[in-house]
Amino acid sequence: MRNGYENQRYSKILNIIIWGALWGIFESTVGYLLHSISFGYSWVIWYPFACFIMTNVYRKNKSLSSVFYVGLFCATIKMLNLFLPGRIDRVINPAISIVLEAIAMVCVMFIVNLYLKEKQKNSFIQGLLVFAMNTGWRAMFILYLLFFVPDWIRDVSVISSAEKFIPFFITQNLVTSAFIFVGYKYKAVLLNGVEIIENRISIWTQAVPNKAIPVLQTSLATFMICVNIALQFILK
Repeated sequence: MRNGYENQRYSKILNIIIWGALWGIFESTVGYLLHSISFGYSWVIWYPFACFIMTNVYRKNKSLSSVFYVGLFCATIKMLNLFLPGRIDRVINPAISIVLEAIAMVCVMFIVNLYLKEKQKNSFIQGLLVFAMNTGWRAMFILYLLFFVPDWIRDVSVISSAEKFIPFFITQNLVTSAFIFVGYKYKAVLLNGVEIIENRISIWTQAVPNKAIPVLQTSLATFMICVNIALQFILK
C-alpha cells in the first residue's frame, strides 16, 4: 500500500517537472524567436500556452496543488536569468506572472469543483470563468507592481501609463480570454494529440523492464531540466 502511494507521488512529481520544463523550454525558444523578429503580439501566445500546460498537469495529476507547483517550478528556472546581464525586472516580472497565473487558475478551478460542477458545461459560465481567471492574475500582478517593487520598476511597468495599462488589462485580457475560451471548447481535440503521444511513449516503455522505468523517467526529467536551464542562458 505504501509503495503504491509512493509510486503515485513520484509520478505526480515527474509530471510537474516534465510539463514545467516544457513550459520553460517553450518560453525560452519561442520567446527568443519572437524577440529576434520583433513580434509585438507575443502576449497572444504566452498566456494561452501557460493555460494549456497547467491544464495538462491537472489532467495527469488530478491535483490543484500540482497546477501551482508547475508554475512555481517554471518560474524558479526563469529566475536563473538573474545570473546574466540585463534588467532584473525582465526576469522577475515574468517569473512573478507565471506564479500568479498558476494561482489564478487554482482559485478558479477550486470554485468550479466546489460550486459549479453541474454548470461548467454552460458556455456563458465557461466564458465567465476564463475571463475571471485571466483578470485575476492581471489584477494580482498590478497589486504586486503597486506595493512590492521599487519605483524604477514601477516606472517602466504596465502601470506606468494609460497607454500601457489599457492594453494589458483590457485589450490583451479580452483577446487572450477569447483564445482560451475557444481552446477550451475544443480541448478534446487539443488534448487528443497529447494523449496520442503519451500512448505511443507508453507502448515503447512496455519493452523496458519494470525496474528500469523509474530510471528512464528520472533521466528524461533530468535531461529536460538541463535543456531548460541551458536554453535560459544561451537564448537570453
